[in-house]
Amino acid sequence: MSSLARNYQEKRNFIRMQVSAPATLTLNDGSSYDLTCLDLSSSGVQLQHFEAIPAGISGRLTVSSGGGYTTPLEAQVTICRVEEAGNDSYRIGATIDSFL
Repeated sequence: MSSLARNYQEKRNFIRMQVSAPATLTLNDGSSYDLTCLDLSSSGVQLQHFEAIPAGISGRLTVSSGGGYTTPLEAQVTICRVEEAGNDSYRIGATIDSFL
């Protein structure tokens, strides 16, 4: 095992699961955004969108399950980070406040 592998320590409390799924963020004022969910964990989610969404706002996030018998994931989230990702898109980090 290399020294880099031995010295690496996961800094997150929860492992992220890589996904690529359609998602909808509905803000408390009724406006909504269609996004792509890039990854999620039990405490947060990373989204991608073609425009920035202001940090600090809250809303209801629905992540599509891909159909079948699995229901969509629904959660109350708060946007905590917005970064330009290039290719005319933004990476948006959100904390999961509660699952619905």
